[in-house]
This record gives sequence, structure tokens and C-alpha cells, in this order.
Amino acid sequence: MASAVFIAIIALSFFVALLSRRNHAHQNTQDFFAASGQFGGLLVFLLTVGETYSIGSIMGFPAAAWHEGIPFVGWFLGYIVLAYPVGYFLNPLIWKAGRRENALTFADLFRSYFSSRFLEVAVTLSAILFLLPLGELQMAGLIATIGEFHWPFSPSVIAGGCAVLTFSWLALSGVRAPAFVSAIKDSIVILAIVFISIAVLYHSSWHALVQASRAMPLATQRDNMHTITTILIQALGFCVAPQTIPFVFTARSASIVRRNQILMPLYMLMFPLLLLCALYASAVNLPLSGKNTVFIDVAMALLPAWGFGLVTAACALSGLVVLAGVCLCIGSLVSRNLMHGLPDMRQKNCAKVVITLYLVFCVYTAMRFSALMPVLTTVYYLGVVQLFPAMMCIGLGLNVSTGFVTAGFLAGEVLAIGLAFFDVSVENMNVGFIGLLLNTSLVALGFATRASDTVKQRRELF
Repeated sequence: MASAVFIAIIALSFFVALLSRRNHAHQNTQDFFAASGQFGGLLVFLLTVGETYSIGSIMGFPAAAWHEGIPFVGWFLGYIVLAYPVGYFLNPLIWKAGRRENALTFADLFRSYFSSRFLEVAVTLSAILFLLPLGELQMAGLIATIGEFHWPFSPSVIAGGCAVLTFSWLALSGVRAPAFVSAIKDSIVILAIVFISIAVLYHSSWHALVQASRAMPLATQRDNMHTITTILIQALGFCVAPQTIPFVFTARSASIVRRNQILMPLYMLMFPLLLLCALYASAVNLPLSGKNTVFIDVAMALLPAWGFGLVTAACALSGLVVLAGVCLCIGSLVSRNLMHGLPDMRQKNCAKVVITLYLVFCVYTAMRFSALMPVLTTVYYLGVVQLFPAMMCIGLGLNVSTGFVTAGFLAGEVLAIGLAFFDVSVENMNVGFIGLLLNTSLVALGFATRASDTVKQRRELF
């Protein structure tokens, strides 16, 4: 029964992806990557909020809450909550800049606003480097999820099937396919989390859950510094994530983007329910089949077969939708920004080749995945947050020297990665935050220098 429910939902997702192709069988590059900026509020909402409910969140949040306790819960919920008000102000500015510059990727904005091919290539290569683990993250989660059925297939076959399905979605209609599938995915995710939460409350006493929560590792004063700085860099990085900015460009207007930011915090209501899974597993000392399988193992223990099929389908679709978004982002960055100047149709074909190669990479690396899922997300934000000062300059239209922006971006990344690589701790602050401080300082210096030059020129005129 569980397998039948799972297969039916996955088949439905392919049918919906096929349906998204209607009236868009012959797409140009703009429609393939950004739906020609035609999406209304609902589709933009489903696309952008999908980053919150990835397979890393659904499976990784209960698992990390089990292993790391209150410090993890604090920074994970904190950065998402903070990201929404930041996005309320910043995302409409990004949309306006994208429409003004006819941009399809965030790197298009860098090229047109700063008029620097070097900076465009630098941010493109950096984004691709830090996006690579996200595909591995989703693929590893998919293997762990589908592996719970114990079908007679090896992990490589399962991963290969997921890669084929993801490519099929994108080949059918580009960004439209994950947008349409997200409607199914979000509905099933909400149902799955609510069902499993009800099962936890039915099978466990409130007293046992409270006792499990009190047994969770607590944050120390030293942890607080790291938590606060991590919340800051991940909230800012969330708003300038390379795979999320193209979703902003799909909107018809800036007001749609702004309204969506008001509604997105409603999705946070699901995370306390996910925390119940970790508390139940801890309370009953549930045997786990893997480091990141708390959610799946609780579902298997408490739900009937059809409910378990629903839960696994929810996890699988979450991973597939996010994987599709990352594939589109990397494909567009290579075909438009690394290989600048390709004709329209060659950009699209080049992106499909890049997507194929990236999916092969994800399958290969997922076979060797071992770390906790949230760890990869943290590493990802070390580099992505360094885009924030430059994106603020673009959004606000600030006149800053390209040299200072480039120096700030490169210095921030080198410092953050260097400190992380050599495991250097500075007052227990997140190393990405230290890199961001250096980055922002250089950009601010560039702005002050340009403003000073402008004042001097005006004085000379008078």
C-alpha cells in the first residue's frame, strides 16, 4: 500500500509537469529560466517558499534537533524568521533591478550594473561552487527516503531514477514544471506533517514529550554568540541565494513579491510539529535507521501503510523540486554568464547539457554522503552571504566603485573560507559573519570614496 501511494503521487507530479507545458511547448530562454516574468502571486509563492521546505528541512530539522538540541533549533528557526522581513524590503528592489536590466540570473545584474566581466565571472564561479553541495544534499535525502521501502534497487539506481525525473520536468517546460509541481508538494507536505504530529500526540503523553524537551542539550553563553551571528548571515544569504533570485524574476510585479513575503511566515507553523517528531523519538528511544531519518522512522512506527507512503512522497517531492531549482540556476549561470554571448536557443541547449552533467555529479557524490544535512547548508551560506553588500548596492542604486565591490566580495569569501578551513575561532562568531564584516567595510569605503569625489567635483564647478 505504501509503495502504491508513493508511486501514484510521483506519477501525478509528472502529469502536472506535463500539464505545465500547455501553451508553452516552444520556449525561448527567458521563458525557460524565468517564465517570461508572467507568474502570479500563487506560483511565485510556491516557488520561493520551497526553499524553506526542502528535504534538508523536513528530514534534517528533526534529525539535527535530536542530535544538537536547543542551539540548532534556535538558529534554524531564527534565520528563517529574520529572512522574511529582510526579503520584504530587498526582494522588490531586486525584481525592479532585474526588470530594468532584463536579467535572468543574479550574475546578469552584476554584469550590467557594475560593467565588469571579471566580477561577473567571479560571482558566477563562487555561486556554482557553493551550490554544488545543495544537489548532493537533496539527492542523499532522496536515497535515504526511498531506501525505506527496501525495494530491490541499489542506491545508485534510485539516485539515477530521481535524476531522470528531475531532468524530465525541466526538459518539459523549464521553471514552470517545478512551480506547478510545488502546488502538489506543499499540499502533501502539510498533510504529512499534520498526520504524523497527530499520531505523535495520540501515541505519546504530553508529560513524556516535555521530559524529552528538557533533556535536549541547552545553549551556553558561548553558543549564543555563534547562534546570533549564524542567524544574521543565513537570513541575509537566504534573500540573495543564487537559486532564489531567478524565482523573484518570474513575478509579474514587485507588489506580488512584497505580498508574498508577508504570507511566508505562516509556513513556520510546521516546524514546531516537526520538532514533535524529534521529541517523540527521544522520549521512546526510537531506533534510527540513519542519522537523518528521524522523521521517516517516526512515520514508519506510527502511521498506517498509506500514511507512510504519503510521508515519503512528501519528502521525495521536496527534494526533487529544490533539486530542479538548483539545476536551473547552475544551467543558466553557465550558459549565460560563463559562456557569455551564446544565441538564445544555444543558451537553452547548453543549460540542458550542464543540468545533465550536474545531475550525474549529484548521483556520484550522494553515494559518499555522510555528514548531517544541515552542516552542508551552513557551509553553503558562508559563501552566498558575501553577495549581500553588492546586491544592496544594486537594489538601492548606490554609486560604488567596481574595484571596491570586487575586493570586498573576494576578501570576504577568502577570509570566511580560510577561517573555516583552518578551524580558527574568533570569539565563537560564525566565520561567515567575520567575512561579511570585511566585505561590507570595503564596499562602504568604496561608497564613501565615490561620494567624496562627487563632492569635490561639485565644489570645483562652483
